[in-house]
Amino acid sequence: MKKAELVSGLVLLAFGISLWAVLIPWQVAAAPGAIISPRMMPRLCAAVLVVLSLVLIVQSLAALRREGDTSGPVFSRAEVVATLGVVGLFAVATLLFVYTGPLLPGLAIIVLPMLVLGERRIAMLTLLPAGLMGGAWLLFYVVLGTSFQ
Repeated sequence: MKKAELVSGLVLLAFGISLWAVLIPWQVAAAPGAIISPRMMPRLCAAVLVVLSLVLIVQSLAALRREGDTSGPVFSRAEVVATLGVVGLFAVATLLFVYTGPLLPGLAIIVLPMLVLGERRIAMLTLLPAGLMGGAWLLFYVVLGTSFQ
């Protein structure tokens, strides 16, 4: 498990540095003088990501030194399958969003993981997605006065 934490920390560190140095300057416009930069919050999040990934790397290295190296795969087959399943779910939801709007992908992202994790109560399978989708509709359409598209 410590190897997986080390690999995860290194990947998160690389992602945080690339966010800070490349993606944020490329995608977020610079502010004209005398106002708070729109890059401030994304850069703050990237900095926190870098610091926390460094903490994870240090902790996993210390644990590996204490316990010794345990041979075996870094990630189990079940973890890789679960990760690919989540990525596939979001890819399908993105395609659904483009062609059908927000309702179907929102329901897919909420209901399918519930079914995979074993939820079978009809009340929970209907009321939780209805409450979340209704809350999102209320927030975006009523409170903010905008739409998903």
